[in-house]
Amino acid sequence: MKEKIETVEKELLTDEEIVELYWQRQERAIKETDRKYGNYLHTIAYNIIHDNLDCEECLNDTYMGTWERIPPARPNMFRAFLSNIMRNIALDRFRKNRASRRIPSELVTSLEELDECIPTQSLETEYFIKELGRLLNGFIGSLTSREEFVFVCRYYYSDKISEIAKLLGMSEKTVSRDLAEIRKNLRELLEKEGYKYE
Repeated sequence: MKEKIETVEKELLTDEEIVELYWQRQERAIKETDRKYGNYLHTIAYNIIHDNLDCEECLNDTYMGTWERIPPARPNMFRAFLSNIMRNIALDRFRKNRASRRIPSELVTSLEELDECIPTQSLETEYFIKELGRLLNGFIGSLTSREEFVFVCRYYYSDKISEIAKLLGMSEKTVSRDLAEIRKNLRELLEKEGYKYE
């Protein structure tokens, strides 16, 4: 008679519990962060740099960065806190890879889509950059929740259109159409505000 072995997966800790582990300087905090958010963070990195080895390094750097920031930080939205650290680390790696002519990623494709909307001239000065940021924030705030989700997934996290469609249970064609409409509206807003694309 074979003995039945049951494996009961331990429940994931809450974000507050994980943050508290960091505050107590317990190394278990990193393990629990990886258990809960490792795949999510890996996806963010992969969408930017498209290299599993680089993603693993970015993941380790993200955990180290989190360890160094908590304390003194005590984030209210731990997932957003982590994703911001990972995105910045992955973007740094992307820049290094690009400088060494390694070709990435969905990031290039998604940013090329925005090229038709966001002008590059006259943005060298800090004033114009801040003003553009204000306009973009206002624009994103005016979107429906679905449009905002699609926009952020595509242009912040660099998710593939197929992945966004899957998350929303929609066709890729519908997501592409939504993105095209959002870009058109963004371009019109920026042109109305005096940002000319050439």
